[in-house]
Amino acid sequence: MPTPPAPTGHPPRWAWWVIGIVIPVMGTVVTLLATANKPDTPPRAAHPPVTTPSTPPASPSPPPSRSAVKPLPGAPSPSTGTPAAPGPQDLTAPAGYQVQEGRWGIAPPACGETLLVDLDAGVSTTVKVDVGDDPSATQTQTIELEYRPDATLCSTGDVPYAMELRSVTGRQVGVIRPGRPQSFEECRAAAGTGFGPVKAGNGRWTSRGLTKGAAVCAVTDKGSVAMALFDDENEDPRLPVVSGKLIVWSKS
Repeated sequence: MPTPPAPTGHPPRWAWWVIGIVIPVMGTVVTLLATANKPDTPPRAAHPPVTTPSTPPASPSPPPSRSAVKPLPGAPSPSTGTPAAPGPQDLTAPAGYQVQEGRWGIAPPACGETLLVDLDAGVSTTVKVDVGDDPSATQTQTIELEYRPDATLCSTGDVPYAMELRSVTGRQVGVIRPGRPQSFEECRAAAGTGFGPVKAGNGRWTSRGLTKGAAVCAVTDKGSVAMALFDDENEDPRLPVVSGKLIVWSKS
């Protein structure tokens, strides 16, 4: 029986194969265990969205105050809508006269007609007159005012036509403007200033003082002094309707 070889002190070759296999396996196991026991890494915080601060909307500019608005050069001042007040009234009758009170009024007649106004009695009468013609002397012998449509506008068929107020030829007629005293002496003096034809529209009546608070004064065919007040007036600038108190100082 053969004698086994004496040990050399070195491990057999197959042992190296086992070691070569076991060591890598153990390294893998250790790595897996270390990873499993490692605390979870907190997730990376997400970056908040970058926002650009919005610019607040501009506040609308406040409207300019009335005091800051300057009228254009030559522009008329805006009307306040408040009519001028009549002046102080003294209806005392001087010696040789007596005072009477009544009413008067005018309204636009149609084309081909004229309104004749007798200020002695406050009577208005409509008469037929051809467009562009004057009433006859017989028709006007006792009246002080004529109120007629504008002949040119009637001839052209313009609608609405405008009106014209005029004094009868030979009569003393004038205007007491708003704010002036209303008395016998003031009225007789105003009548002597004269009164030509005044067409309505474009502020012509206003420029002549024919507004609320005014008065038309006349020395009548009977020698009386009549004061026809503009107490009420409509807002139509082309077709004025006027009415008011009538004061007559007639000879006693």
